[in-house]
Amino acid sequence: MKKLVAMALVLFALTGVAFAAPAKAASGKASASGTTPLTPYVDKGALLVNAGIGWGGLSGGAELTFARIDIGGVIPLTFGAAARAMIDPGIFFPGYTRFGVGAFGTAHFGLKGLNLPGGFSWASNCDTYIGIGLGLATASYSTLVDAPGFGFSTFEGVSYYLNDKLALNGEYGYLGRTKTYSVSNYYASVGVVFKL
Repeated sequence: MKKLVAMALVLFALTGVAFAAPAKAASGKASASGTTPLTPYVDKGALLVNAGIGWGGLSGGAELTFARIDIGGVIPLTFGAAARAMIDPGIFFPGYTRFGVGAFGTAHFGLKGLNLPGGFSWASNCDTYIGIGLGLATASYSTLVDAPGFGFSTFEGVSYYLNDKLALNGEYGYLGRTKTYSVSNYYASVGVVFKL
């Protein structure tokens, strides 16, 4: 099921690339359709660093965005590459130490500058994102060390920007499964994102 969802997301992203109008180099210029593209919180060239804590222990990572398209010449979709890691030294699974790391392709969709009606104006501060890639998972229990597993991984989340450089975020990720005992390295965290 996860592979099916991943393939659907990849096809969605490719369709957006194929049919979206190219982004203008300078923000604030009208597109061919006569509308002005929005400037997202996560734009081309942004370097993001995040850290969080939650179910699954500690998590963190970094991301560099390298491409942007404007859907319909207005709504920005930003692409990048990211790394994520998580460690649980037995906090949530007593006796187990779990570790996972992964490399991902990412996509961001933000609503900054969109004038939403009524009680939804807070959503203009949000940036939603997804990452699809490969992860390496390992775990140990007491004196047993599980063989590392390598495979499909994903993360997704939403960030609420307090200003252009700082956001609170919630993220859920899967960084693979160990080989021998099939221990899955999931995490769900709340944390902060810094845009450098």
